[in-house]
Amino acid sequence: MEANKTELCESLLIWLQTFRTTTSCKTIPDLTNGVTMAQVLHQIDPSWFNDPWLSRIKEDVADNWRLKLNNLKKILQSVLDYYQEVLDQDISVLPHPDLNRAAEYADPVELGRLLQLILGCAVNCEDKQEHIQTIMTLEESVQHVVMTAIQELMHKEPLASPGVEPPGDCEQQLKRITEELREALAAKEELVQRCQELDIQVTSLQEERSNLLMEFDVLTARLNEFDSFDDPNSVVGKKYSHLQLRIEKMQEENFRLEAAKEDYRNHCEELEKQVIELQHRNDDLTGLAEQARALKDELDVLRYDNSNHTN
Repeated sequence: MEANKTELCESLLIWLQTFRTTTSCKTIPDLTNGVTMAQVLHQIDPSWFNDPWLSRIKEDVADNWRLKLNNLKKILQSVLDYYQEVLDQDISVLPHPDLNRAAEYADPVELGRLLQLILGCAVNCEDKQEHIQTIMTLEESVQHVVMTAIQELMHKEPLASPGVEPPGDCEQQLKRITEELREALAAKEELVQRCQELDIQVTSLQEERSNLLMEFDVLTARLNEFDSFDDPNSVVGKKYSHLQLRIEKMQEENFRLEAAKEDYRNHCEELEKQVIELQHRNDDLTGLAEQARALKDELDVLRYDNSNHTN
């Protein structure tokens, strides 16, 4: 598990670098003062993590781990309040990061836990679609780790009360759409790569064709000089015929590759449309899941009130 959390911290560090911050964020120790995290949170939701809040995060902490710890405590508390007050989500079942180890030893496991909570703020805020789009641009291996961290946040929720069905259908559909989205993106990536390979082949064939045409022109000039190119039995005439055949084959191959490249590009456009549609479906299902949770909470309250009234 620790190895996974270490990989999580490294991947989320790369995700953090997609934000514009004034501080260095290239290594895990760069995270221990919390300044970069605070600036990222400010960009995620500037109405909650506002300027006065950001100003309370001290930048000039040098190597004083106690000052770093104080910054991390402010960040963690504000993030927990954000989940409860803004996102209306209970994440009490999630293990909270050991901020002492994070600040003093730059522990990647504990820093990874804190970054995972910040990631949850990004993919649940009002601008979540923009942040999800950014995640989709990351390298595939990093994208996989980040998506796994998001799913872990989604599924670590308190169990439903007896007699109340959880919003399973919506969750299952959401998982299925996420998987379809991932498969579509993988297929699109494969087709883009294939298009690039075809571009290289086309370029190579065009260069070869140009060389052959140049050679053909030289030989034609020589044939004109000796007036023997019409004689198929002469050496020059045979080479002339051979070059004509090669040029015709190269032209046919060039046309075939151009057509194949166009087909792959059209397929890419289709997949891009599917990705956009799946992302819209993903957003709709996320909304349904949130509504289902809200109805479940309301049902729990009504049952509780009914139970008290009966007693």
